[in-house]
Formats: sequence, structure tokens, C-alpha cells
Amino acid sequence: MGDGGTGYPSVVSQPLEQRLEEAPEIARPRVVFVGGTGRSGTHVVARLLGRHPALANYPNEARFHTDPGGFPDLLAGRVTPDEFLERLRGTWWRGVALHRMGVKGLHRHVDPAEFDAACDRFAALYPDAPEEACRGLFFDLLAPVASREGKPGLIEQSCATAAQAPTLLRLFPDARFIHVVRDGRDAAASRIDQANWLARPRTMRQGLAWWEARMRRIDAGLRQIPNDRYLAISLDELIELRRRRTFERLRSFLDLDRDDAMVGTFRRDIGGGAGNVGRWRRRGGERYRRRVDSRYREILEGFERDGTNGWRMLKRVYEARG
Repeated sequence: MGDGGTGYPSVVSQPLEQRLEEAPEIARPRVVFVGGTGRSGTHVVARLLGRHPALANYPNEARFHTDPGGFPDLLAGRVTPDEFLERLRGTWWRGVALHRMGVKGLHRHVDPAEFDAACDRFAALYPDAPEEACRGLFFDLLAPVASREGKPGLIEQSCATAAQAPTLLRLFPDARFIHVVRDGRDAAASRIDQANWLARPRTMRQGLAWWEARMRRIDAGLRQIPNDRYLAISLDELIELRRRRTFERLRSFLDLDRDDAMVGTFRRDIGGGAGNVGRWRRRGGERYRRRVDSRYREILEGFERDGTNGWRMLKRVYEARG
């Protein structure tokens, strides 16, 4: 059929301008990306923001725009469009490979026929307009959540959004980024429990190394975008130590007016129990806690020395709780 191996001969042969004009009209909402190290409270923050009438929360981590093999690797030429689509139609659609880690696939919220059509449009457009193809695919798959709720904004909560902020800001120039920081000892302990010995980290030393590496990746990403495009907040301060101040910083950064539903959720549901504070202490005795604390202090000192994003909040939390 002379399709050049694309599988979409009738569409690819059309001029680029015609393909853009014939793309379906899909409202493109304002995007807020909520990210962190993993087990840092991104879901708590995203659910809170999703209570506001201006923002719809996409309930799962979409991942195809941030993870290895996703948009950053695709646009950098590290994977081909065919390789990207293979994973999109596989792991990211079904979520099977990640299910035991609590990550669900796109199939939970995207109609299969709409998904196939979005993949076809992406494949047809990518050779001539790669960034527009990526942008269009993102909105094709996620924007209907905002449309169904009648909201003008969309929250996406894949953990790696903060680390991949440079690529995402290229694709979504009006986006805002929230970096959720959590006491690294609790984040590490939560990750170990989540993995349940099926994968690393399995020990607190490994868990703290996992957390430190991700904090530094996030710092490297955020350093490449303007300061006014992102906000770092502490989960520990939001749920307990500086509740009102942190809530107001979050609301002000996103230009959200005061809303009763959001305020009610904050007062009723966002408390110490939402963060499982101090879970790391329950993993061992006094000797274990001293070793963990010593290593954690070393990491925080390194963060302070290097000016790593979020270090001041982490230091405040450590000083408040020990």
C-alpha cells in the first residue's frame, strides 16, 4: 500500500496543515503538574487541589509523558515513535507490569476507541510536528476528565513531573509545577513497604539512597525552568506543622480563590494521618533509629550545602521532630 511502514497511509499522505485542521476539537485545559520523589504525598496534594472547581484531578499517574521511554526520551531521540507507542499500548495502557506497586493503567479512565484514535493521530502527526503530536496525545487522553467535570484546569500527578519539568514546560508553556517534599525517612520507609521485597529498596539504607537520588534529579530538573513556574511545599508542614500557611501558599501560587469544598477537604481529611508520620521509627529499635538518623543528617547537610530544592523545609521538619 506504500505506507512507508507507518500503518496510516491515507492520513500520513495529507499535508501537515490539513492534518492539524482536521484534528478533533478538544478543549485544552490549564495544566498543573504535581510531582515528587514517590511516596512523598503527591496523591494527597492532587486530591486536595482537585476539590477546587477550577481543577480536575486525573486520578492515576499517566506516566507516558515522564517515565523512561516516554516523551523526554522520545523527543530526545532515545526511543522511536514505534517504541513509544508499543509501551503506550502496553504497560501504560494496561498498567499490568506496575500493578503490584499500586499503579493503574490508562484503561481505567480512557475509552478504548478514543485511545486507539488518539494513538493514530499521534502516529500520523509526529514525523512533521513532534511536539504538537505529544501535546495533542496528552490532551486527547487526559483532557476528557476535566471536560466531564466541567473544569477549566487539569492536575496530573505522575511523580517524575518535577524531574522532567524542562521537557514538560516546552510542551505546556503555561503549566505550573508543584514539588511535594516529605521527610525522607518516612518516604523511604513507605517505599520499602510498597515494594514488599519484590524490588529495591529493601532496607532503610537503600531507601534513603533511593530518596536522595530522586531529590537530586528533581533539583536538576527544576533548576532548568523559571523560579515562578514551580512551588515546593512540605507534606509534613501541610498536614501538621504549618498547615494554614502551607495551604495558603499553595492556593496563592495557583491563583485559586477560596472555595468551601477545598477548604472543607483540607480541614477534614488533610491531617497527620494522611502522612503516616514517623512510620520509619516503627521499623526497628533504638540502635536502628540512631543509624538511620545519622545517615539522614548527612544527606540533609549535603542538600543544604548544594542548595537542593526543598532543603529548607526538610531541615525545618527535622528540627521540629528530630
